[in-house]
Amino acid sequence: MKIIQYLAISLFLCLSHHASAKDITSSLADQEQFYDLFPGTLLEKNNQLYLHSCQTMDAEFKLKFNHPADEQYIRKLMQKYNKFWLYLTADADMKNDEYSMTVDGIAEEHLNKTCHLTEWLDEL
Repeated sequence: MKIIQYLAISLFLCLSHHASAKDITSSLADQEQFYDLFPGTLLEKNNQLYLHSCQTMDAEFKLKFNHPADEQYIRKLMQKYNKFWLYLTADADMKNDEYSMTVDGIAEEHLNKTCHLTEWLDEL
């Protein structure tokens, strides 16, 4: 009888440990956000910042910032430099035919340079 009680308790502990580990894993997965790198120049329309993508597609992404200091820093760069481009760590989305991006950080900055082929050709 004691062996059955011991096995029952052991089984209960194993199952409850497995369930709680699964809950922890799923809650961590829900909290994790993965970001990509997006290169582009910055522009402002109606006090809203946009990233003009350096990629072959000509797209502008409306920017939302996880950290207000990043937006403030970009606005200072826009005042100081006529041209620059950045790699933003962000998550892109499209809703209602509008591209948007949630920016988590600035990965790289390239001051006094452009990343757009048309602007490079104009400089030649």
